[in-house]
Amino acid sequence: MDARQLPYRLVYTGQHSETFNELEKAFGTRDADEVLVPNFEAATKKRFAAWLIGFSTQAAKRMIGGSWRGTKLGVVHGDTASTLLGALVIRLIGARVCHVEAGLRSEKLLDPFPEEIIRRLTSILSSIHFAPDRASVDNLSRTKGQVIETSGNTLRDSLSLALASIGTLPTKGGSGGYAVISIHRNENLSSTSDFDFLMNLVLRVSDVLPVKFVLHPATREKIMATGWLDQLQRKPSLELMDRMDYMEFVSLLIHSNMLLTDGGSNQEEAAMLGLPTLLLRRTTERGDGLGDNIVLSNLEHGITDTFVRMNAYASWDLREPSDTSPSKLIVDTLQATVFGCRGDTHSKPSK
Repeated sequence: MDARQLPYRLVYTGQHSETFNELEKAFGTRDADEVLVPNFEAATKKRFAAWLIGFSTQAAKRMIGGSWRGTKLGVVHGDTASTLLGALVIRLIGARVCHVEAGLRSEKLLDPFPEEIIRRLTSILSSIHFAPDRASVDNLSRTKGQVIETSGNTLRDSLSLALASIGTLPTKGGSGGYAVISIHRNENLSSTSDFDFLMNLVLRVSDVLPVKFVLHPATREKIMATGWLDQLQRKPSLELMDRMDYMEFVSLLIHSNMLLTDGGSNQEEAAMLGLPTLLLRRTTERGDGLGDNIVLSNLEHGITDTFVRMNAYASWDLREPSDTSPSKLIVDTLQATVFGCRGDTHSKPSK
């Protein structure tokens, strides 16, 4: 949108603020026009409640004051609390909601929680649904509004930018001789038995090869609250890492032998890269990479131990994402809907 000089207003909800400055710098995006809850990280249930109050208060002030009056479309992404609340606010100010990464569905309303509920409610509020694949399109067959298949999520564009910033890429990944682990989903953090299983898994993997454990804020808080920090820190082959900017994270993945994660975005990245990945979940609503380089762990020892043993210190063929640009298709649609024209343009439309 910046490249086409399309006028828009960028609003951060403030639910998660960690690494945002690094992300803006890495991708060359401009600062937000508004940050509703600045310098905040909703890493615990108590902090989430505080953020919810702050978001609601600030959004209500702007709605009452009319500062968002005249908005035609509002864009939300994914399946976080910010997605649903953002969509609700957009509807309340009289604008239409565009949902990016729409149509993902599991078979159970409460699994994963709360993501599945958020997806379904956001679909009800949305007028334009940008669905990443045919399965997602089919899931929206009974949903009102326009459904557009984007042939991937906008993460495809992000990954392409990250790979371009690295420069000359190796043909093989895995030269670093380590595993990357990332755990953050509510379903894993809120279950004591599952969380203990995963922490023991981290320790077992570090007995086989070095581990770089990238900690999300919520995961860091959980580790400290449950007494696992001391055990993890005592392992010399285990490095606890803060989150980093996206370009650095992609480089970390390229040089790793394997990824163990519960993240949907990580699953997408790994599927596009060809990185051997163990999905730390019992079920997934995403088909990316399954049956290829992605293995669903079902949180079972046999599956996890076999995966680690097979991929430790092994190289893998590095792929590059296709030239398809979901972001371009989305902006084409927004431009046509609001300004009545499509395609790349460098002339700034009138508001």
